[in-house]
Amino acid sequence: MKIFNIDNDWTIKLPKNWKEERDDADGYGYHLYYPPDSDLTIIITTFHFFKNIENGWKVLSPVDDLSQIFNESIKKIELRNNIKVEEKKLNLNEFKIEDLKVECFKYKYYENNEKVYSISCGIMITGYLLVINLYSASKDEVENAIKYIYSIEKINWILFLKTGG
Repeated sequence: MKIFNIDNDWTIKLPKNWKEERDDADGYGYHLYYPPDSDLTIIITTFHFFKNIENGWKVLSPVDDLSQIFNESIKKIELRNNIKVEEKKLNLNEFKIEDLKVECFKYKYYENNEKVYSISCGIMITGYLLVINLYSASKDEVENAIKYIYSIEKINWILFLKTGG
């Protein structure tokens, strides 16, 4: 396995032969990962949110605010594509991130007359929202790729430096 670095100190472990591309064209940089000879694609976008409080001060946005932002984006997918989105449960015990909230949804749609299966997940910790989208023409391929979501970690630099990295 290879560790790929994502913005805002997130990482994901994927097989060594996977390819990575990055796109900053829309102002929100995203990372695109895919294996050779497969339809499977993983797109990851990371956001860092602050909330304004009194006297112009800002604090990191709480997880509940991030959850609302993520759920609004999922509703836009439903409306834009006229599809039904269903909740997808993940095993929170598999994650190595503390104090997180995870919400996932699965759906299918047609693109260029081909059925596409997708799972969209939001991983939230205070101030950070990581959006992971899995896509493939194969439902089994998307379901199997969930294991890669469990490998996502957030680097705690203070702990990393204290332990000698």
